[in-house]
Amino acid sequence: MRPRPETVLVWQFRPMTTIATFNKPEDAHLLRMRIEAGGIPAFIQDENLVQIDWLLANAIGGVRVQVADEDVAATRALLAEQDAESEAR
Repeated sequence: MRPRPETVLVWQFRPMTTIATFNKPEDAHLLRMRIEAGGIPAFIQDENLVQIDWLLANAIGGVRVQVADEDVAATRALLAEQDAESEAR
């Protein structure tokens, strides 16, 4: 069975940019979900390594939330808009 074309697009090799880093994977996943709710694919890096040995978080730079280079501006605008909406409440 061949994969559908839209599932293949996720695995294309694209340069990624780190949007934020966290010491806890849970916090990274919260940000990833906010970004993906806006329709932008986001990925978590180094989550498993930090879960195995949390003391390594500082050494490797924490758990990283990354988006494709071409999505950086849209991601920052989305997060700024979401933050503005939450402050207005």
